[in-house]
Amino acid sequence: MTKAQSVKRGIHSLALLSALVLAGCSSTDPNLNLPSPAKTAGSPEQEIKQVYKTSPQNGPEVLISAAENNGSYNNMRRALARTSLPGKESIQLSEWVNFFSYDYPQPQGRIPFAANGEIAVTPWNPNTRLLRVAVKAGEAQPSAERRSANLVVLVGGDDADLPLIKSSLTHLVNQLTPQDTLTLMTATGDKGVLLEPTTGEDKGKMLSAISSLNSGKAIQDSSRLTEAYTLAKDHYITDGINRVILVGNSTYNAGLSTAQDASDFFANHPASQISLTTLGFAASQFSPSSLAEVAYAGNGVHQYIDNERDSNKVWDEQLSSTQTPVAKEFSMKVEFNPTYIKAYRLLGYQAPSEESSNTANSGVVVTGQTLTALYEIIPADSTEEWSAEQFGPISTPSANSSLRQTKEIAMMHLRYKTPNAQSTPQRIELPVPESQMNNTLDNSSKDFRFAAAVAAFAQQLKDNGASTGAFTLDDTLKLANEGRGADKYDLRSEFIQLVGNAQNELPKSSPVKGQGK
Repeated sequence: MTKAQSVKRGIHSLALLSALVLAGCSSTDPNLNLPSPAKTAGSPEQEIKQVYKTSPQNGPEVLISAAENNGSYNNMRRALARTSLPGKESIQLSEWVNFFSYDYPQPQGRIPFAANGEIAVTPWNPNTRLLRVAVKAGEAQPSAERRSANLVVLVGGDDADLPLIKSSLTHLVNQLTPQDTLTLMTATGDKGVLLEPTTGEDKGKMLSAISSLNSGKAIQDSSRLTEAYTLAKDHYITDGINRVILVGNSTYNAGLSTAQDASDFFANHPASQISLTTLGFAASQFSPSSLAEVAYAGNGVHQYIDNERDSNKVWDEQLSSTQTPVAKEFSMKVEFNPTYIKAYRLLGYQAPSEESSNTANSGVVVTGQTLTALYEIIPADSTEEWSAEQFGPISTPSANSSLRQTKEIAMMHLRYKTPNAQSTPQRIELPVPESQMNNTLDNSSKDFRFAAAVAAFAQQLKDNGASTGAFTLDDTLKLANEGRGADKYDLRSEFIQLVGNAQNELPKSSPVKGQGK
């Protein structure tokens, strides 16, 4: 290393250190300074996107889009970090399970999805079985090396959120290579562009721009957003990651104040050209973010961020996926064989409101996106009985199912359209063989056991053991530890700690508390 290179590296290191200090970074528990939790995970103005539609004949059909969020899980974490329990109405089991990454196989050939089912004895009820359905959308063109990135970041935060935003952007800068380009914009003030398109070679310039971010009143129109998309298009990288990233608190909407505003804007800025990510920072107070609705309208990806650990995970994901739309109007239904199955229930997905039921699956699915759905099922020869009052919506297999004459427990039906405007419906059908029916929990995968532990925890806190019986938090901790496996961001370890926190907060009279420490 030459003296000049050494000096340059020292300048970068000093700039990085300054940015971290400005951002209020801490090397201790990332959950120490989380904002207060909300009472609910959604609001009447912000529909939950992880939903299903159902009919007496066909059972529940899961609908997904790229704009799903992790707000309910983050809300639970805030509550338990503050030594209180989350509100029961804020608990969304499906969001908790899908908050975590799982080792799902990549699609093969020209089919954009890979799907598989795994079944084992239900941890909280030996008389039933738990089926985990896993779906993954693969990268359109897998690459051995990360693609070059052209990122335009538009920031609209207030004083309380800016330290975490600056810290988060600093982590992004440290991951950029000379082949990457970053543009930084602000939604406040007279000048929108704080950093003209700059390659990853000039990290000092990037960090200086980040440190200059100030709070203020965001402009009310979408002119800055239009400028962001123009800059992204002007520096478009063929076969690269080309993305506009909106960063702000719960009130920031990038000038798109109504659903019609958003629809009109994104009609002229399709995700197939420039992808969209919205990051709702909640360092001061958690509430449903307007940016989640912007992401849904723009076929983008939305994430809540309230600590540095989540921030690091999000940026790693942003730089590893093109977020290219691979499908739209995606739905997944599991058809059960009445020869083997008496009844079943889909865990945690929410029925959409009547107003949104016709458009609930209008969003797109992007490369790298995953879906995990859990079904608890009663075998046909079991004496187990459920009541809807205790277990929620219960479905029974159709007596006329074509599966009756097969050796398959269930059939996964995936329906979708390609992103093209005039595409026709496509379908994928994948069976779950009868040979899996008697799998023991010990023989299940670590991912299966961890997802089951998360589902158990959500039910224990929501209904105080009504659906999980004698299964206590001691059992949930044991199951989560068995399924911890690879834990790149320590999120599974954090979950185990949160279960312990909940155990400490529950009264001794709680049937799910267990013995504790």
